[in-house]
Amino acid sequence: MAEGVLGLGAGASSLNNELIEKLKEAERASTVAPLETYIEDISGEGGESEKIKEIIAKANELLETIKPFDLFVTGGQTAFDNKTANVTGTSVIFDAVDAASINEGSTKVNISQLAQRDVFQTNTFSDSSEKIRSSIVLDGQTYTTSGEDFSLLATEIDNGTFTASYDSVNNEITINNNTGSGDKVFSTDGKSYADLITDITADATFTASALSEPDSEGIITLAQSGRPVYQSDITVTADEVVDASGTGTITINAGGTDKIFTVTDTMTYSELVDLISADDDLNAKLTTAGRLSITHADEKTSLTITESLTTSSGLSLGEKYSTEGQTYAELAESINANSNYTASIETVGTDTNRIVIKSVETGLDNAINITQNGVDLGLGDVGNHTVTAQNLLAEVDGIDYNVSSNILIVDGGLKITAVEENEVGEYSSISVNKDTTTIEPALQNFVTIYNELVSLVEEELYSSESKIEDKSTLRSMMTDIKDKLFGSYGTDDDLNIFNFGFEIDKSGLLSLDSTKFNEATETDIESLKSLFVGVAEDRGLGTQLKDYVDSLDGFEGLLSTYEANMDSRKESLEEEKDKAIETLDNKYALLAQQFAAYNAIINQFETQFSGLKLMIDQSVASG
Repeated sequence: MAEGVLGLGAGASSLNNELIEKLKEAERASTVAPLETYIEDISGEGGESEKIKEIIAKANELLETIKPFDLFVTGGQTAFDNKTANVTGTSVIFDAVDAASINEGSTKVNISQLAQRDVFQTNTFSDSSEKIRSSIVLDGQTYTTSGEDFSLLATEIDNGTFTASYDSVNNEITINNNTGSGDKVFSTDGKSYADLITDITADATFTASALSEPDSEGIITLAQSGRPVYQSDITVTADEVVDASGTGTITINAGGTDKIFTVTDTMTYSELVDLISADDDLNAKLTTAGRLSITHADEKTSLTITESLTTSSGLSLGEKYSTEGQTYAELAESINANSNYTASIETVGTDTNRIVIKSVETGLDNAINITQNGVDLGLGDVGNHTVTAQNLLAEVDGIDYNVSSNILIVDGGLKITAVEENEVGEYSSISVNKDTTTIEPALQNFVTIYNELVSLVEEELYSSESKIEDKSTLRSMMTDIKDKLFGSYGTDDDLNIFNFGFEIDKSGLLSLDSTKFNEATETDIESLKSLFVGVAEDRGLGTQLKDYVDSLDGFEGLLSTYEANMDSRKESLEEEKDKAIETLDNKYALLAQQFAAYNAIINQFETQFSGLKLMIDQSVASG
């Protein structure tokens, strides 16, 4: 830079960097330094920002101490609503849904039967990834394979009573019952065991059936009496036509009223779902498995469904799960996807597994009725119904309960959870009483925090070293707090804190006489509650003070606005400081360039003068 040539001139007229720096520093002291001081007063240690944050934090502490005296406290339980409870017995767990609403007194409970959920297990299988076993009955004899495998089926049938073989090239199974009727050949191309049963039955040479009623596939149906769901026996797609053969109807009786839905020869299942769901009393949908599903809107009312269609969808009670081509794990997963059931693969021994199916909720309304069509996993065996659903039978203060859940809500908010049955003559009980012992300590805590806030604010208001710029905001805040704290409350405005043991000293600090206050809690608790809590039409001290203090740090509150203005002020000062520094730097950079030019001229004159002086000296010497 040009400053680098400064100081080349010699003698008294020399201009140098030291001079410029002195000039610049002197001007900086009057332009930049004051701005830096202002900024430091805001953001430095012990500065305005730090003090305001301390005051906000202390105000929030005060807010927390007054919340127990707020009419609208979260949970609805003020300091005056606290209750104590003494519990005897182990058959139930007592809890409070709404402690404020629980009546005082004793509650006696006898549990004679716990609610249970239904639990079923399948027969055992070795590998959950293998296909579910499928069976065909020929002339009374059962032949079972893992999944639907016609080659294995032919091997199973070829046992002496029958001879059988399978042609995997032509996809044909040949069966002979050895009674002189000869070989019977049945195509298996693209067919299921159910299709084969249909073909054998049509041939009439011998009888064939599945283990239960023949269907289009192996189906397990789950139904709960308290949640009737009706599903189609067949699987369909949304754009599939319901009945292309002609016009028919589906009649749904809901609560004694017939609702008739006309099915045209072009109506798709998607359109049928929309038609039924348009009725406020009914819900219809297509499940992910492709079944038409219909329930009452309340999911509790039973329906009666009849069809006059050429092609019937076979709507019947229960949610249906196909076993065709499914592994045990896949079946468990599909059942478990229903939020009303749980189904899991349980390992019960070495290479021994079962599917365990449970109702999610307890009680008779959630009992599961299981039917198996075209498949038998043992779910119909009595021994595989391991836990039977039942209701809770309980007596609470002489009142009998027969409900599906082990949880009762009584007495306006007392939650009773049954965990074990009582012996005859035994019971569990809870005694609820009002608890006023927490009120005085809570108010002592409020007094402590209030005094700390007063001291903190007054230190800033009256200290000559305070960095607070807008002291009027703090004065306004404390004035508003004191107006509410020392105001009159109650329906007749005749209640204030000084009636109940509060005192204030000459420095404005509060104190609470515990003896006098506790006497009031014993003799005039309602007046205390009216003073501090109040009612919606006449809010008390705690309710009003909580609203005000809560607003201080809220949107457009006094303290939040102060903090925002302070931050804005600091930002403006930072910008002003940056501009002042830039102006100062530019000014003295230009001055440095000018000094450099002056120095060059001075040096030139000094050089010329030195030459002239040498000539004069030589002339004098020679003369």
